[in-house]
Amino acid sequence: MPSEIAGGGATLNIVFIAWTCIVLGTGIIFYDTSPISISIAAPFSIVGITLLVYAVGWSEPRGLSNSEVFDWSPEPSKMPDAGRPMYRVDTTLEGPTRTSIMCGRCSYIKWVEGPKPLVYSCEGCEVELWEIEEE
Repeated sequence: MPSEIAGGGATLNIVFIAWTCIVLGTGIIFYDTSPISISIAAPFSIVGITLLVYAVGWSEPRGLSNSEVFDWSPEPSKMPDAGRPMYRVDTTLEGPTRTSIMCGRCSYIKWVEGPKPLVYSCEGCEVELWEIEEE
């Protein structure tokens, strides 16, 4: 199914192309009504209307369920040190708020309830990943 391949922006692009074809076909017909103009404009308009109907009927990809969001976990992978240990932090935007912290040195993943903590040291390799001083 095309909606699984392309993102949600593809539908909007098809709508713009459809309206462009319709306007172009209509403009050609209003500019000149000769048989040659009509033979050029009619296919543009027909293709535009067909694309518009297709885009309107195209279903958008559905969102993830709560269980799919809750079961998600980042891929464990090592990251190169860039003068300090690298890490990855992912926080859910909708409740329940959970944060995953992945250490780039040892690929250890820790889940924390709530937002990103102010201080965190990796439990796998015992390296301090960050420390945020409150102002």
